[in-house]
Amino acid sequence: MYLGKKQPAFMITNYFIPPHPLLQSYVDSYILSSSHGETIYLKSQWPASNETSIVFYLADLPKHNSVPDTSNLQDKATCIVGLLSRCNGVVSFDGVYRTFIIQFKANGFHKIFGVPAATVANRIYHSADVFGKYAAALQEKLLNTTSTIEMALHADDFLLSFVRKQKHFQYSAPDAITAISNELFTLPMLLNVKQYAYRANMSVRTFERRFSEQVGIAPKFYCRLLRFNTAVNVKLKRPGKSWTSIAHECGYFDQMHMIKDFRQFASCNPTELLQQQQEYQPPPMDMTEKFILLER
Repeated sequence: MYLGKKQPAFMITNYFIPPHPLLQSYVDSYILSSSHGETIYLKSQWPASNETSIVFYLADLPKHNSVPDTSNLQDKATCIVGLLSRCNGVVSFDGVYRTFIIQFKANGFHKIFGVPAATVANRIYHSADVFGKYAAALQEKLLNTTSTIEMALHADDFLLSFVRKQKHFQYSAPDAITAISNELFTLPMLLNVKQYAYRANMSVRTFERRFSEQVGIAPKFYCRLLRFNTAVNVKLKRPGKSWTSIAHECGYFDQMHMIKDFRQFASCNPTELLQQQQEYQPPPMDMTEKFILLER
């Protein structure tokens, strides 16, 4: 998201903390984002996303304008945001920014909680509706500590408490769907489903069914979504790079092939999406955002 300001100066700091070693096949990272007590303003388009997360708002809350207006994000201090396969309107924020996010790998949410991924895909749930008192307990612990590492330890305890309830959880040797979906995350190109089914020692139909159960969407569609997110991120990080170059870099046949995905996942073409994002972007000198990778 692009960030703007109301104060003469501010900084958003994003701390990335790795999860407990036993969780690393299923959890990408914990992220603490903070404006350090300063009031900030941000606004961003919310295009499709391959990520499933649990979000804890530890200060003020965001606003979500969805189309149609059926947002379940409003007034929730903690929520589950599933994989999103379509554009989801605009998210805005005006206040003190402090969030803690548990960001899962492709099938991590399903593996840890035993919840079919399709039930959270394209949905936002209040965390208490799924985890009951445990979500509120973690929220309270996060609110009552200023140590980022301590927050990660609390998140570890929360997730591992659910893992221990599962009889056949695989710690050291992830199953084939986990291994393949994590591999796709690093190489988001269109795949040959037959080859992956062969590697998983499954029929194509069984592989597609199990992948959809654990990730939330079919493998080919997941690769398209990953590739779209990669293209957007490349452009945001390197705005001078042409869309044609990005299309080839991300594995599209040509720019028109990429535009088709943008229309599906962002409801506009690449140039329109960038223009919409730039409407929310302050001059470069006004924005300070810092990324810190912490070690355990």
